Amino acid sequence: MKHIPKTFWLLAILTLVCLAPLSAQDTNILSLRETLDLTYYWDAYTNQLTLAHQGRSLTIHPGGSMGILNHQLPISLPGITQSNRGEIMINQEARQRVLDLLNPGIQSPGRRISTIFIDPGHGGKDPGTIGRHTINDEVQELREKDIVLEVAKQVVALLQNQYPEKQVVLSRSDDTYLTLEERTDMANTIHRGPNEDILYISIHANASLNSAARGYEVWYLPPEYRRELISEDSNSQYDKSVIPILNTLLEEEYTVESILLAQSILTGLDGTLGTLSNNRGLMQEEWYVVRNARMPSVLIEIGFVTNRDEFALLMKPDYLQKISKGIYTGVTSFIANFEEVY
Repeated sequence: MKHIPKTFWLLAILTLVCLAPLSAQDTNILSLRETLDLTYYWDAYTNQLTLAHQGRSLTIHPGGSMGILNHQLPISLPGITQSNRGEIMINQEARQRVLDLLNPGIQSPGRRISTIFIDPGHGGKDPGTIGRHTINDEVQELREKDIVLEVAKQVVALLQNQYPEKQVVLSRSDDTYLTLEERTDMANTIHRGPNEDILYISIHANASLNSAARGYEVWYLPPEYRRELISEDSNSQYDKSVIPILNTLLEEEYTVESILLAQSILTGLDGTLGTLSNNRGLMQEEWYVVRNARMPSVLIEIGFVTNRDEFALLMKPDYLQKISKGIYTGVTSFIANFEEVY
């Protein structure tokens, strides 16, 4: 398996030495390896455990009564707890249910990214941030909506060439105005089949009252943010009493995946831009443009049009190509890891 950043996937608890079981009915969950060759992922921040085996995955909260199979199907799964010594314990009934779910006798398709949704910010009557600087004794102007559209188109072309079997969707392909709601609605209504997922990537340019500010950064929603991923309307297929639990499970999965996607894109940009710009790192904020997307979502700021040196770079087609290549590299790296794991 390809490496996953240690800061986000913490295996400390699961790598503890297996201690004696609490009772004849409860055993350490690591003992499942005696029957199946499982991969374990533990997120200490959200107290969430994911077990993976041959394209199937099962996500649980120790102490809860629900789980998510293949990141889509809610199931009842009591009998998994965490002891005060940090061990994840499982009773015999839950043990057999986990084995049945992850090893049903036939191999199911693994989880895959079916669609990549690229959203260049602003457009039409909304120019976004505007930079004006004197270059070679002539006043030049850059509008955010124009440069992010150019980068988005290049990213889409690269992704379509790499993934002819996937959908790569642009929210806008010309100078069209879209509301924030229209953008996320477009992504949320894209059809996804069993075990299929969508990535939402919003591309923007930055501005600051501090003209020295420069560099690129990638944003994701804070881990504590909560969306209505599963509706409580009358047509819902789930019992209303479990919907809050399911929303929490899915939200935490999307948070982890968004962080991993953001880190991968940041690494891609760092590799293509090098010393030409500053890596400002990962940021978290409740950006409206991504907070209603029911999928892993990130927002990229490609540079500051208010910085004269960066403005000059953003005017160059070859520099925009480097940005596009960096974003593309980050997305493909994330997908390779994602689809290998699941």
